[in-house]
Amino acid sequence: MAEAMGRREQKKLMARSRILEAAVAQFASCGFQAASVADIMKAADMGLGTFYNYFASKEELLHCLLDGLAVQLQQHLQELQEQRKGHAEILREMVMLTARLVGQNRYVLPLFLSAGEKAGGRELAAGVAGQASQADASEACPMAAGHAHGPAFMGMFLQLVQSGQQGGEFRDDVSAEIITEMFHSLFQAAAFSSLPLSFEENINMKLKLIIDGICAK
Repeated sequence: MAEAMGRREQKKLMARSRILEAAVAQFASCGFQAASVADIMKAADMGLGTFYNYFASKEELLHCLLDGLAVQLQQHLQELQEQRKGHAEILREMVMLTARLVGQNRYVLPLFLSAGEKAGGRELAAGVAGQASQADASEACPMAAGHAHGPAFMGMFLQLVQSGQQGGEFRDDVSAEIITEMFHSLFQAAAFSSLPLSFEENINMKLKLIIDGICAK
């Protein structure tokens, strides 16, 4: 009985993975708006109705993909912290990894920017405290999780800035929340920039100015 249940669960995970992989391919090829649920399921070689066994809507599927990126970032942050690098170096690497992941998955960019705009200081602080539970929730992507992308992403930056201020590496005459908002603005400016630079190059050049500006002299 337990073995049969295990096989069923494994089959469900495989089916969900196929849907997500097909969605990534369709969103990358056609864009989020143009790709339909029918297109995704055709690419996954599965029946249309099967989609709704795993996701309530195409929008929820997109939330799950963004949650997956947040989990990757959290894992990388833990690795960097274990290496005991300076806060400025970790912050730089985390921002550039975020730029790379979002740049490679541009269809999540509108949701990423929208989530950041909704993330106020109190929500960011809550995001830092709840990152571990959010990471677990994002694996399953339940609707009840609320998809708190702003805290999931910006909360990591807030945590680093606060730690850097406490350690004397970053200036503390400006609140950590204000500094964290600057990182969201960085992505927003790069997304709408008309300069002949790639998304990552644009962010990298602006990032140096921000890092230099927040480091204690």
